[in-house]
Amino acid sequence: MLLQSLQNINKVLDNLINITYQDMEDIKQAHHNNLFQRNENKEKLLSQFISLKAQIDSILVKRSESGLDISQIINPEEDKLLGEFKRKLKNFYDIHKKFSKMALLVTNFYNNLLHKATGSEVDIGYKIQQSNNLYSSFSLKG
Repeated sequence: MLLQSLQNINKVLDNLINITYQDMEDIKQAHHNNLFQRNENKEKLLSQFISLKAQIDSILVKRSESGLDISQIINPEEDKLLGEFKRKLKNFYDIHKKFSKMALLVTNFYNNLLHKATGSEVDIGYKIQQSNNLYSSFSLKG
């Protein structure tokens, strides 16, 4: 069961990574409709990811309750897939961070253009604030 869940979650991450690369290319080419058309698929993949991650967590928690050492509850193939999962998750994080910066820059560009043309702005739901977060100074408005 763990083996199958790890294989599936790695496939989901591969799909999310590929879609994010496509999104970045579409931003560069100003093909914004393509971005919106993939949203439903991304939401399905994210739901699958969340479900699979919960399954993996549950299996690992149950196995760890036996009191055995980690090397005894995870076989070498599972260990290899866990390592692959960690690498892909880190890769997705890095790629998505780049995508988010690109999307925010484009949004700010169009917002500034709108402001100069009409004197109004579109609230995009972000504000810049001082933060202890090492990764970003942006936060969602609540």
